[in-house]
Amino acid sequence: MTERKEINDKVVEWIINKVKTEYADDVSLVLLYGSYINGTANSKSDVDCYYIPKTERGYNLETGFILNGVGYDLFPISWERIADLQECLLPLVGDVQVVYCGDPRDLERFKEIQSKLHSNLANDEYVKDIAQKRCEDANRMCEQMKLGGSLSEIRKIAGHVIMTLADAVAIYNHDYFHFGLKKQYENLASNFPDVPQSIVTGYKKVVTALNENDIIDKTADLLKNVCDYTQSKVKSQVDIISNEAAVAAEVNASWLAVLYEEISSTFNKIYVCCESGDYILAFLSAACLQRELDDAKEAGSPSYDLLSNFDYRELGKLAERTRMIEADFVELIKNSGGKIKSYDSWEAFVQADL
Repeated sequence: MTERKEINDKVVEWIINKVKTEYADDVSLVLLYGSYINGTANSKSDVDCYYIPKTERGYNLETGFILNGVGYDLFPISWERIADLQECLLPLVGDVQVVYCGDPRDLERFKEIQSKLHSNLANDEYVKDIAQKRCEDANRMCEQMKLGGSLSEIRKIAGHVIMTLADAVAIYNHDYFHFGLKKQYENLASNFPDVPQSIVTGYKKVVTALNENDIIDKTADLLKNVCDYTQSKVKSQVDIISNEAAVAAEVNASWLAVLYEEISSTFNKIYVCCESGDYILAFLSAACLQRELDDAKEAGSPSYDLLSNFDYRELGKLAERTRMIEADFVELIKNSGGKIKSYDSWEAFVQADL
């Protein structure tokens, strides 16, 4: 932990210095969020950091790399997206530490968006409307599951359904999950005393379901319970299109290398969860990773089946499959000519001069 904390501190200093020396006129704010500032970091934790560009050149600051086995991703979010509080991940607005400010007016602009966030969450009509939209999103995914698919596909969709429905419950209660997915289930169970127990247990039942039909049934039950609680109404969808078989694509090694730099932290999250026995976060992290791996097929990646190896009673199977996929994914990138920015030490990272 101490070694990782020292590396993360150096990464933050490096980001700030790079902005000051190379992008002072191109970046409005640099902000930290997540485990580095909220006290939930572990030995595999990265630094969650994004910035708001001021100019088009500012987007060139974006970068990703792997340092001593942990992936880092410095990414831009526009002012427009930050201000769209219906779509933006709320902790990226409400739970941040500003580490660079190019102009005091930019900081005031950001504080106004934070005030808007709190104002929105205090508004009964607003939170009901957002909860309704989240339930509609979850319903569309549930309808997609009914079309069938592999166990991995069904689990992937179910994972995103429960994340979306949990979000609906939190917002309906004028709040959000300040620690993101890391404590979503824990906070769902403890932060909202008026939430029916059927929702809390239903969330866990989806995670622990062992076959396709059971997953679909348990997810539908959770959707109904959340809709009843939030007074949301959804209807059967008639325009759901079944997923078509992916057409084999030429390997885009450069794109896959950048993706790997971004998602390597998700691989690590799964390893940490499997080691600690946190099967709920292991499931959620695997659902997120499965979606990224499925999207990577458009860049020539093979189809990877991760989630059919999830068993909450035996997380070692998931960890082993995750390691096999990661090793194969890295080999594909390297054999196809891709360059992964990976460094074994801080000195090697500095020498690379990103």
